[in-house]
Amino acid sequence: MKNLKQLFVAFIAMLTAVSCGDPELPVELQPEMQYGAYARKMSQTGKFDYFDIAGSKLDIHVEYYDEADGANVAEYDIDVEYKDITGGGANSVARTNLKTISSSEFVVNSDGYLSSDITLGFQEALTALGVTANDITGGNSIIYHFTITKTDGTKFDAANTGPSMKSSSAFAALFYLNVGIVCPSNWTLGTLTGVGTDDGVLNTRGAYDSNVPLEITKVSSKDNQYQLSDWSIGSRNIIFSGGPYATVGPVFIDNCNVVDISGVGDFGYTFTMLPGTASVSSDGKAFTYTWSSDLGEGGTATLTYDDGSTWPDLYN
Repeated sequence: MKNLKQLFVAFIAMLTAVSCGDPELPVELQPEMQYGAYARKMSQTGKFDYFDIAGSKLDIHVEYYDEADGANVAEYDIDVEYKDITGGGANSVARTNLKTISSSEFVVNSDGYLSSDITLGFQEALTALGVTANDITGGNSIIYHFTITKTDGTKFDAANTGPSMKSSSAFAALFYLNVGIVCPSNWTLGTLTGVGTDDGVLNTRGAYDSNVPLEITKVSSKDNQYQLSDWSIGSRNIIFSGGPYATVGPVFIDNCNVVDISGVGDFGYTFTMLPGTASVSSDGKAFTYTWSSDLGEGGTATLTYDDGSTWPDLYN
C-alpha cells in the first residue's frame, strides 16, 4: 500500500510556468517546474441530520501529498457555504471561512504519511455561516471548500487542480465536498384507528365509519414512504356491498416532516392531500389531513395509533 501511495507523488506536478520567450519547449525542465500539493481523502463517516444538528458531524481522515511527502504543506484551509436547492437559492449563504489546519497539527499515521483527522460539525458550519436551524431546510446542502497552502506561498484548490486528481479514486484529492442535509423518517409502524368525515367542501360521495381498523407499513426500499391499508377510511366498504373493500395504492411521503400523498388508487385514479390541511394534535397522538380522489371520494381523516404512539410534527 505504501509503495502504491509513493507512486501518487510522481503525478503531482500539475502546474507549469512556461516562459513566453521559450514557446518551442513542450515540457519544462524539472528544476523549473512548480509542484502542486493535495490532501487525499482516505475515509469519511457520518451525516448531517436535520433533526439532530447538535449531534451530527463528519469524521474525515486525509493524507497530505507533495513532492516532499507532504513536508512542504503549510496549512489546509476549510471554507463553508449553504446552498438552498429547494428554495431556488433564495436562502443560500455565501462561502465563508470555517477553520484552518496548520502543519503543526499534522501527525504521522500508521502508513507513515503526514495526515489529519478532521471533524466537521453540522452546528459548527451553521455558526460560521451565521444561521440557525430556522434558516435552513432538509434537502439542501452544506458545501465545503478546501485549499492547500505550501511553505512557498503557492495555493491549490478546486480551481487550479486537474479533474483527474479530484475525481479519480486513486487520488481522491479533497478540495470540494457537498454534504446533503438529510431528514431520517421514522414513523411508528403498526395498527391504527381511523376516523373519516366528509367536510362538505369537496362535494364528495361516501359514508364514513367512526372507528376503522387500519395498518400502516413502510414501503419496501423507501425510507420515507408509508402505505395505509385503506385510504378510503372505511367509506368504500360502506358504499359497496359484498365487501370487505379497501382502497390501496397511494403512499404517504415524508420529506423532513412535510407530508404529501403520492400515487394512484387500485382503480387507476389519483389521490391528493389538500394543501395546508395536514396537522398533528398538540399531544402528538392524532394526525389529521384532508384528501380527495379523481373518483369523487374525499374527506378529512384522523389517524391515531392503537398503542398510543405519537406522530412526527407533520404538516403540508
